[in-house]
Amino acid sequence: MIRTIAFVSKPGRALALSLALAGLRPVHAAGAPSAADRAIAGVEVRVEHAPAPDVFVDLAAAFMRKARETGDPDYYARAGVALDRALAIDPTHYGARRARAWVLLGRHEFTAALRAARAARAAEPRDWWNYGNLADACVELGRYDDAARATARLIELRPGLAAYTRVAALRALTGDRVGAIEALELALAAVDPADPEERAWILTYLGHEHWALGDLARARARYEEALRTFSDYHLALPGLARVLAAGGATTAAIAVYERALAVAPTPGVAGALGDLYARAGDPDRARATYAFGVYMGRVATARGQTLGRELALFLADHDRDLETALRLAARDAAVRRDVYTDDALAWSLYKSGHRAEAKRAITRALHLGTEEASFRFHSGMIAAALGRPRTAARQLRAALALNPYFAAGDATTARATLGALAAPDRLAGRAS
Repeated sequence: MIRTIAFVSKPGRALALSLALAGLRPVHAAGAPSAADRAIAGVEVRVEHAPAPDVFVDLAAAFMRKARETGDPDYYARAGVALDRALAIDPTHYGARRARAWVLLGRHEFTAALRAARAARAAEPRDWWNYGNLADACVELGRYDDAARATARLIELRPGLAAYTRVAALRALTGDRVGAIEALELALAAVDPADPEERAWILTYLGHEHWALGDLARARARYEEALRTFSDYHLALPGLARVLAAGGATTAAIAVYERALAVAPTPGVAGALGDLYARAGDPDRARATYAFGVYMGRVATARGQTLGRELALFLADHDRDLETALRLAARDAAVRRDVYTDDALAWSLYKSGHRAEAKRAITRALHLGTEEASFRFHSGMIAAALGRPRTAARQLRAALALNPYFAAGDATTARATLGALAAPDRLAGRAS
């Protein structure tokens, strides 16, 4: 039984969800103001009385905090405007220049974020904050050696929560999720007790790491603790739903995914919810939810938001508008050389029939040894399509060994493909 959230079916739920999706606006539950709400209100009063650069930087920080609380990308735009106002007053203001990289990271403008972080570091090379931004930008751009150097410098200047979370990210990327969990546990111990959202964020990412290793019990415990810490936390809801679905609790998983889609709609959540509707024998709701996912992508593009590889994977996974999926993945890959973008590109190429190019992209995605079942699954399916049964079987087995629940449909496909490969795999001397 889920004690953290209660879902009650109401006649207006579908309408409310439709309205939220139509505007791509997260639905925020009524209740006491959050820490970010209080911070925004307090700083706005200060802006009225003394509109100085420092005050606008504080306002930007409050908006960034609200963005992470809610998943609403509009707050990144508001944070950017606040920094523009600070720099309009004083173009040399270090606090505003320092925060610029942070805002650009939130907006997924990673190349610009890297430039801004380097400029801030040049101005204040002993400011630990700059190295966190540098590490984050480098990870997103696939510049992993640079990210490791920035993280090492961050540890030297300020060992603590900010450093531990970057260490965890790098360990997860390089095939050490157990080490990532150890680093995140250190981060959790260092969290400010007065900041429930930050605690929920770390708990959620602990859940992600346990999920990646197929540990449903620990993943569920962390997601539920995150939701007790910060109600309706938009990052934890899809994680909990995924675990419930993997454990066979389809009805409960659908309820949690529905809430996740209402709180912070994304194509990935729409795809997962649609898949569960289909599994539950409700193809009409599945089709409608998939259509919402496509619509979200169109509206986001019209609003200048970048969904990139997430939308590409949603489209490729569901065989929808594969031309757009490939275009989005290729556009991201032209800028971002990280393993997750290479994986999205590989899958989009495979689904579009470009198997040789898909093989090259998935080889890049695997080069760090990241313990990601979906990477191995994609690699196995690409190898099977290229007539390499031994390689295909090895990769598909690796996917299931890492996390046998990694995605219900994909895990089923992996097992079916392994069965189909079994006979030719036993043929002596077969090339692989």
